[in-house]
Amino acid sequence: MTTTTPPTWAVFPILATPNTSIKSRYDVVVVGSGYGGSVAASRCARAGQSVCVLEKGREWRPGDFSEDFKEFTTEVQVTVGGLIDQVGKPNALFDFFFTDDLTVAHGCGLGGTSLINANVAIDMEKAVFKDSEWPKAIRNDRKELFSTDRRHFREMMKPLPYPDDYPHLFKFDRMEESISDLDIEDLAKKQLLTRLDLVVTFEDKIKNHVGVPQPQCTACGNCIGGCNVGSKNTLNMNYLPDAKAHGAELFTEVEVLTVLRSADSTGWDVTYKRIDDNSTGVEQTVQATFVILGAGAIGSTQVLLRSKEGGLNVSNQLGKRFSTNGDVIASSFCGDNVVNAIGIPFETAPGVDHPPGPTITTAADFRRFTPGRFDKHHVVEDFGIPVGLASPYIIGLAVKALFSGDDKYPDLDDIDKFYKAVKSDAGDKSLTFLGISHDDARGVVSFNNNIFDITWEKVGCESNFFEVNGRIKNMTEGLGGTFLPYPKWAKPQMRSVLTAHPLGGCSMGESGKTAVVNHAGQVFDGNTDDLLDGLMVVDAAIIPRPVGVNPLLTIGMLAERCIRLLAERQGWTIDYDTFTPLVY
Repeated sequence: MTTTTPPTWAVFPILATPNTSIKSRYDVVVVGSGYGGSVAASRCARAGQSVCVLEKGREWRPGDFSEDFKEFTTEVQVTVGGLIDQVGKPNALFDFFFTDDLTVAHGCGLGGTSLINANVAIDMEKAVFKDSEWPKAIRNDRKELFSTDRRHFREMMKPLPYPDDYPHLFKFDRMEESISDLDIEDLAKKQLLTRLDLVVTFEDKIKNHVGVPQPQCTACGNCIGGCNVGSKNTLNMNYLPDAKAHGAELFTEVEVLTVLRSADSTGWDVTYKRIDDNSTGVEQTVQATFVILGAGAIGSTQVLLRSKEGGLNVSNQLGKRFSTNGDVIASSFCGDNVVNAIGIPFETAPGVDHPPGPTITTAADFRRFTPGRFDKHHVVEDFGIPVGLASPYIIGLAVKALFSGDDKYPDLDDIDKFYKAVKSDAGDKSLTFLGISHDDARGVVSFNNNIFDITWEKVGCESNFFEVNGRIKNMTEGLGGTFLPYPKWAKPQMRSVLTAHPLGGCSMGESGKTAVVNHAGQVFDGNTDDLLDGLMVVDAAIIPRPVGVNPLLTIGMLAERCIRLLAERQGWTIDYDTFTPLVY
């Protein structure tokens, strides 16, 4: 694989230990290393517990990510719902779950989806947390959640908006133009656009707060393809090295299959298999007093579904209330002015007058200006494309635009139109938008005969998808571009949607009759009010409804709360204020 080179002074640590070194028992086994899993690993290790992290993907460090499309495709794995066959390597970075109704995209590697997300740390509306779908205990604990758990997460992740002293981005200008013709008062328009907090480092740090070097962001625009600079505050830049500095052992290319009660009922047996190149595929077991699932909405749900088939008594609500978080992808093709929303090689970005900038920088926050309940609200964000996807992105938009009925080149035949669209500056004048809203969370993740599936009848026909696409179409008109909805959604007979923010599957609630875990992430014993002592879920899977914004911050603060309450129950002490830099 082609690799790129970060600055010579930035020598990044290797966090993972060879997966042949997994011990037979730990106090805590954490499954997955996304936001929930990484929070759990760091905080439990700080509490003096022996911690083992089992991650299915590989370890990725800055410089490892390819910026070539052909090599890019080798890091894609696809699971087709209802089929046993999987395309691609099981430890490939870009992990897709595909059905007729939806496509789910998430990351697979040490650090989970943080490796390939768009860095946005934004709060949901307060009204969302007041909704009755959240357990009463968490609604009553909102003050502590926001004052303590949110603070702890932000202190580790260090979110900041794109700085004023950085190069100006054309995306800022285009976002202003996109709202210029909207039916909103001029005063309100000034309040509509928000420069978002991003978990990105914008100044050189020889050593950050956990002892890892981080060069400043080059604004190259390749965040979702993997950051080769090291400026993106992925979890291998904060929580994971912090966990390792406090004694946690991190293992990659380990697929967890089931979590079941140990024979003597004193703890849990976690069955796994190694999936590295030297693996024999033999199933092995590690025991723990506590097992904390943090493998994401799909991963954690899959582990519990397999475990339920193996005899674990889990609520019949398992797999239900799966949500796309109302994600909508659509584009403005070939507008009147240059956007520069396509990534460039990070080495060439310094000194560029108007670089692409981070994948997402700005939101048109319509939540304050949309009448009705909060579940009718939405935000629309600018969205950049990494350099490795530039060619297929431009070609795809051109093909779609050619048959969209909005003729940009009326005096040319179809072949000439296509050639002109691809070879001109149409790509530089195109901008993709990410809309986030509230769906009905009616998806169901299932497991039958060793085959996973996600079913959701007419998900793309829910009103929020039409409303947000309509909003983006209006914004496209402000840019003078051609509106191009997500192709699979544009087909009336299908209305399939794409989400990068899957939520639910192990939703929290008051009882096993209505939920899988309680307010603290503890798994219910079947359909009862009792709990399976020592088994927890602390990631996106526990969120019982869409949150209407990028869920990174919500997932992190909920995970912090779950582990805070675990420590209180067990009498553990977590020192949140002292940082022990990783020595390597």
